[in-house]
Amino acid sequence: MSEEKLSYELIDWNKLQNLTKILAKKVKESKYEPDVIVGISRGGWAVARLLCDYIGCKDIFSLDLKHWDKQVGSSFLNTNLLEKKILLVDDIINRRSMQAIKSIASSKPDGIRILALFYTKGAIAPDYYVEEISHKSLIFPWNFVDSVRRIIYKNLDKFEKMSDKRIRSKIKKSFNIDVEERVIEEILRNQEKI
Repeated sequence: MSEEKLSYELIDWNKLQNLTKILAKKVKESKYEPDVIVGISRGGWAVARLLCDYIGCKDIFSLDLKHWDKQVGSSFLNTNLLEKKILLVDDIINRRSMQAIKSIASSKPDGIRILALFYTKGAIAPDYYVEEISHKSLIFPWNFVDSVRRIIYKNLDKFEKMSDKRIRSKIKKSFNIDVEERVIEEILRNQEKI
């Protein structure tokens, strides 16, 4: 399989909550009290929302950052961030996350701290994080189907004569990802429509 050298880790909702609680504790211990939490959409939004509950911050905004086309949206830029303490949140900080930092910095906040569950080697290290990753692909609840779809499409020539049950078994063995047969069936059915 073409992706076997890359290890995968599935982050389910329970693990996500536990990791976010660890980060909330780090924020509290640092005595940083953000006025606003900005979640980078899509991956940072769930983490940002949980953090609001865990650290007691009431103001939350979303920043639409599309990594694939290098475009930053302006979903919160009409909001006054002048002299506010900002906590910028994402699931994974990588080199392209600098766009979000620049976008927020242009609003002249009182300070910006960065929080991420993970960050990739070579990226700016967040102020708060759980782990630095390099050769691991993370699958979160919000990108589970898309991640499985990419695995199937990249290996379609190997899977095309297999039953859904056999594909499920192969994905479990090769990538350590447990996928329901109905998800595989839906992905393959949608592939036929393309």
